[in-house]
Amino acid sequence: MKGYHGKRRKGISTSTIRANILRIDELPLAEMYELTFFQKEDLDKLKEFLEKRGKPFGIHLPFVFRYASVHPNPTSLDRTLRNDTYTVNIKSARFAKSFGAEYVVAHFPNAKQKEAWKDVYDIVIESLEYFYELNKIIETRLENVYMNDYFHSADDYLFVLKETGCTMCLDIGHLLIDSEIYAFDPVSFIEKLQDFITEFHIYYADLKTYEECHHAPWGDSLNFRRVLEVIKGFENVDFVAEPSNDCPNLLSRLIKFLEVML
Repeated sequence: MKGYHGKRRKGISTSTIRANILRIDELPLAEMYELTFFQKEDLDKLKEFLEKRGKPFGIHLPFVFRYASVHPNPTSLDRTLRNDTYTVNIKSARFAKSFGAEYVVAHFPNAKQKEAWKDVYDIVIESLEYFYELNKIIETRLENVYMNDYFHSADDYLFVLKETGCTMCLDIGHLLIDSEIYAFDPVSFIEKLQDFITEFHIYYADLKTYEECHHAPWGDSLNFRRVLEVIKGFENVDFVAEPSNDCPNLLSRLIKFLEVML
């Protein structure tokens, strides 16, 4: 298996410190970094960190900007929320480009959505046009979300990726949750999208664990082990550790996987 472009790199997300700028120097050495949700007043310190490490980086939207709602709403039935998401993401993508980022990561579609939004023609067309435009500003990687009742299959994502020119940031935790809810095989999902995947977000999740720990560094389910085994065969992709800092006890297992097993 192989990814879409670039080279095989191992990276760390600033989710491991919950974007706490006071802990930025605690991040382990890596081949690349992915910046998450900082404040605008953190930018000087971030620049200093990036210059010191001298490594490439990507940015997870909205970075130092914020949505009207806590989370992005690219497929909300509420046009105001959709437009806010589009506007903030465009602004953030332009800023990311000027800041020196290689790429941005954007969630799609809405997480935890039960409405049949795919039946609303305007939302579908808006989404395709918007991500096409976003990808013209800077390389855009779409991250799979979880619990969207009308958009969760590999075919769903394949259609959007082909229509927009974006690539895929495959979030393993979200994938494991969706495979549990919608009863599909996560390995088959990955294999179907393999030619569009440029990045993996690596951490563990299941429905019970996700309630206790936002992004657990490690887990022991059969499907998690199967997914880790299959991603080892990918070349030309970024492997980004994306655990949260609320369950740090197994972080060493994830770091060891990146360092030794990949």
